[in-house]
This record gives sequence, C-alpha cells and structure tokens, in this order.
Amino acid sequence: MKCRRSTSFFFIIVLTTGCVMPNVSPVGSMIPGTMYSLKDGTQIQLQLQTSYGTGAMTGFNPVTGENFSGQYTGIYKGGGTEQGVYTNSWGFSTGSVTTTSAPTGAVAKGVLVGDKGTVINMNMEIQPGARPTGFGEGVDNNGVQYQIQF
Repeated sequence: MKCRRSTSFFFIIVLTTGCVMPNVSPVGSMIPGTMYSLKDGTQIQLQLQTSYGTGAMTGFNPVTGENFSGQYTGIYKGGGTEQGVYTNSWGFSTGSVTTTSAPTGAVAKGVLVGDKGTVINMNMEIQPGARPTGFGEGVDNNGVQYQIQF
C-alpha cells in the first residue's frame, strides 16, 4: 500500500511540473505564418516545420481554395569557431584557445506547390531559437509577388 501511494504521488508531481514547462518548439513541430499577396492582399495561411536544415511547409489560399505543400532548406549564417594563441610577456606562445559562437540567423529557400497549379518560389531569413521567427519574399509562376511573415 505504501509503495502505491508514493507511485501515485510521483505521477502527480510529473503531471503538474509538465504543465508549467516553457513553450519550446521541438524539431518537427509546425510554426504558423502568413504569406501576403502584393497583388490583391490575399492572405495565404502557412505552416512551417521546425528543423535543423530541411522542413515541410503547407499553405491554404482562402480565396481560391488552393492547398499548398512543399519543402524548404536552410543554412545557418554567422557564428562559428575561432582560434587564438596565448603569449607570455616575452612574446613566446604558451598555449591556444578555441571559442565557438552560435549562429546569428539562417537563410532558406523553399517551394510551395498548389493543387490548382500555382508554384511559389520562396526566399526567407530565419531567426533561430526556441520559437523561430522570420520573414521573406516569394513569387509565383504567374508573376504574383508575396511577403512572408512567421
């Protein structure tokens, strides 16, 4: 009986602490966004998958009823590794140090293909983090330009 109570107590603690955890986007979760047509202001609702390189995208145009799906690929920019050398007061090398810094952003390119024939080429700038944000531009196969925000 005592073992059962402590097990129940353990599960209550786990459940209540799970409720107060911060909202962190795991890889593979979808981030909402909007793509605005610069021709007529139509708002295409987007979802972009969080990833460390390549992710899926979906979209829906409420005016035309067209559903979109596609993929993007991004690469980090900024950050990196640097090496330095320690010298003593006589100018002799006494050791080395390597430092690393996190990327400052990412650039991505993607394509959304609609089920009614629209194809949108996208270029995006992404701010990495627990909940990535970004913006970009797109142009479709009919020459319509878009602004992307997520």
